[in-house]
Order: sequence, then C-alpha cells, then structure tokens
Amino acid sequence: MFRSISKLLFLIALGAACATSVWSKTITIGILDTIDPWFYVQTFGPTMEHLRKVIPQYEIKSVELSFENLQKAIKAGELDFFIAPSGFFAYVAESAGARHIATRHPQGAKDPSKSVGSVFVVRANDSRFNTLSDLVRVSVAATDSNSFDGWIIALGELLLQNLDPKRLFSVITYTGYGIPDVASMVLNKQVDVGILKTCDLEQFEREGTIAKGALRVLNPKNDSLISCKVSTDLYPDVVFASLPKADSNLVKTVSVGLLTMDRTRGGDSWGFASDFTPVSSLYRSLEIGPYEYLKETGFIGFAKRYRHYLYGFAALLILILLYTASVRRIVSIRTRDLTIALKEKDKAEKEARESRENLFQLEKAGVVSELSAMFAHEAHQPIASLINYADGLKLYLKGKREDPLVQEALSEISTQADRLSKIIQRVRTYAKRQHHEVKQENLSEIVDRALVSFRRSSLSSGVDVEVKAPGKADALADALELELLIVNLLKNAAAASKDSREKLISVQLSEEANEWLLRNLCTKGG
Repeated sequence: MFRSISKLLFLIALGAACATSVWSKTITIGILDTIDPWFYVQTFGPTMEHLRKVIPQYEIKSVELSFENLQKAIKAGELDFFIAPSGFFAYVAESAGARHIATRHPQGAKDPSKSVGSVFVVRANDSRFNTLSDLVRVSVAATDSNSFDGWIIALGELLLQNLDPKRLFSVITYTGYGIPDVASMVLNKQVDVGILKTCDLEQFEREGTIAKGALRVLNPKNDSLISCKVSTDLYPDVVFASLPKADSNLVKTVSVGLLTMDRTRGGDSWGFASDFTPVSSLYRSLEIGPYEYLKETGFIGFAKRYRHYLYGFAALLILILLYTASVRRIVSIRTRDLTIALKEKDKAEKEARESRENLFQLEKAGVVSELSAMFAHEAHQPIASLINYADGLKLYLKGKREDPLVQEALSEISTQADRLSKIIQRVRTYAKRQHHEVKQENLSEIVDRALVSFRRSSLSSGVDVEVKAPGKADALADALELELLIVNLLKNAAAASKDSREKLISVQLSEEANEWLLRNLCTKGG
C-alpha cells in the first residue's frame, strides 16, 4: 500500500510540474519495479524534475516495468534510458549495448561503487540464530527473486561462506513490497529470517515502523564505507543507463545534468561507479543472469562456458587455414616461376651449346679452309709443273722415233695430273663453302671413268667388276663428285672381300620412279 501511495503522489507531482510545458521530442525512461518505494520519493522524483529543467525541449515519459518486461522493452528498442539496480545493468549491459551514465549515491555511503548490500535480520530474542551457518531448514522472506539488494547479494554472501541456500531455506516467501512486508513477517513469526536492503532497518526504526532493537542483524560487517548495518559485501546502487536509441548529444546532456544535480532532501545524489566487476563476479558465482549457461552440462554447456576460448581458437584456426592457403598459393606461384626459369635456363644452355658447337664447326671449318687453301696453293705449282713437263716431253718426242709405251705413259701422266688438279680445286671450293655447279651428265660414262680409276689402284688386284648400266643415263650432277663417290664405293667393296678366294663386285645402274638408282654389291666372297 505504501508503495502504491508513493507512486500516486509522485505522478501527481509530475503532472502538475509539466502541465504548462510544450515539447518537441519525447524520451522514454524505463524503471525496474523491484526498486524500493523510498527511491521514488527521495531520488526519482527530484531527478525527473531536474532533467525537465535541463532539457525543457523534451517530453520525458517514465514507465515502470517488471524484470522480464524491462528486458523486452530494451530488446525492442522502445526505451532511450533505464533506471535499475546495478545487478540488472550488469545483466543486460553486454547484450543490449547499455552504457552507464550515473550511479545513485546514498547519503550514508562514501563511494558510489560500494553503496548497497543486504542485511539478514532475525527477531532480537530468537536465540537459535547467531551466524549464517545456523540457518538450517528455516523459512525466509525477501522482497523479490530478482531484487539485487534484497535477495541476490544475500545469496552471494551465503555462497561465499560455502552455504547452500537450498539446504538452508525450507520455505521462501517474496513480498513484492506488499503488506505484510519482510520486517513485519519476521516480527510476527511468519518466517524465521528476513532479508532487507542496507539502511532499510535504520529507516524503519527512524519512522517508528518497528521498535528500535526489535530485529537483530546476522553476520554484521564493520564496513567504514557505509553508515548502516550490513551483512554482505557492498556493490554499486541504482544505475541510470543509456541505450543505443538515445542520441549521443542527448546522452551527454543527461549525463552532465545528473552528475551536477544537487543532493535531494533525503541526501541522495548521482555519482559515478567506476567498477562493476564485483557485480559480474557475483552473477557468475551464482550462475544466474548472463551466466545462466554455466548450469548447463554436456557439449552445449561446455561451448557456452568456454565460448570466448572457442571463438579465439576458431579465429586462430581460420588464420592458420588462411596462412596455409596463402603459403600454398605462394609456393605454387614460385614453383611455376621456377619451372619457367628452369625451362628458360635449359633453353639458354641448349642455345649456348649449339652456339659453341657452331663456333667449333666454324673454327674447324676455318682450320680446314686454311689447311686446304695452303695445301691447294702449295700442291698446285708442282702439279702444274708436272703437266707442263709431260706436255714438253710429248713435244720433244714428236717427230722422233715414237715409242707407243712412252706416249701412253705421258698421256696418262697428264690426265692424272689434271684430275688431281681438279680434285684440289674442289677441296678449295669446299673450304670456301662455295656451291658446285651441276650440269647434264651421262651417269653411265661417269661409272666407266670411275671403274677405270679403280682398276689403277692396288685394291683392284684379283677383283672382277661387273657393270650393268644403260648406254644413256642423263641427270643433273657434278661429274667429279660422283666419280669420286663411286671409286670410294668400289674400294670399300674390294677391301671387304680381300680375304675371299673369289671376288666379284657388281655395279648396277637402273631407273626407278624417274630417279637413277646405283647399287654396289659384293656378290661373292663379300
């Protein structure tokens, strides 16, 4: 009833203050309904009045929501700001993108970061309970299961002392700030133990709601940071937080307005809590709120519990795979380049080798050319002299007693000397890389001349040569080269049959498919 009357009076005051205002924009502030009624009168009302003076161009609307509905409104983006205990802020900060603007700084607390806790109370004359460990199978009353300072902080203290609430409490009653409240239920023996927010006990005693000393505090802690009795560690009080929907300039203006606001009549103000780590640690130890997944078992629980490590491992694995793919690509490119380079190297080496061989052939040809030119030059004069002497002897003997044998010898000397001169001249043309002139020749006559030359050699001794050739076998040819070729063939055939008793070389010249074919066969003894 007290809570309802306080809200009604507060809303009437706000309506009166805003009746004559004209607004261009509207901002919506959500407030968690588990905050104690004194907060509305002592802090919330003066704060809204102050903000309307700081940002008169805005219409400020406030809406009271339950724990679940406030979460839904935040998720749906319906709110610009919200006011809730620090436990709720820690619960939704990461998922909702909420940002801390200011923290309520009660008059009795020295530090906004350590300004609220819980108090375990029992009847003063109840001698059963002296420490928290005495609370075995007892009944307990609290304001709400989601109340940060009226229940969750108390559970954290029990866990800190290795006490299990499921074993300690047989019956749990949540009053929701209704009548009878927590203190009344303890005094009326409806429950054994009550859990209050810090400074609530002192507030009740000042107002005369309960007699001073009627309730006794279990597990009292001598904490110099707060003037009230406390049974637990201290945490930040109510938080004023912004949400992503709010404009950044508006957030800045509201932040400055809250932090520069004067203390209220009840002595409260807005400060700044720099450390919410204890709140997160409390929720984690209780495995509630954002750490509800810690209760899960199996693979899903493992994945949620170690998700940050798994994210890191997955990121590392992706980087390794990307690095491996990159290295493989680089290796592939380098291998391809190396293969091309090796092919080019092999090609260059081949070209260099061919060039060296060509150069060697050129050098050899040059040497042959020089030797051939020198030999031809030196041999040409004696041969010419030999021809001249033979011709001179013919002239000298002409008109005198002619000797047929001498005439034949001189004629043969002239013929062979002239032939030798032609051969030497041909060698010189080879050395000079000159093309030989070909003309129409009778191949049968060339064969006959070659046979005559062969019979004059020592290899023809005891060798019979059989020639089968047509009378006329015309072809474009170099007569001297063909004659030398046929002579060499006959000599090779004779050398091959030198150890045979019967030696016969067959030379055949025939026409086949418009071409002349010369065969040289050792038909016996070869």
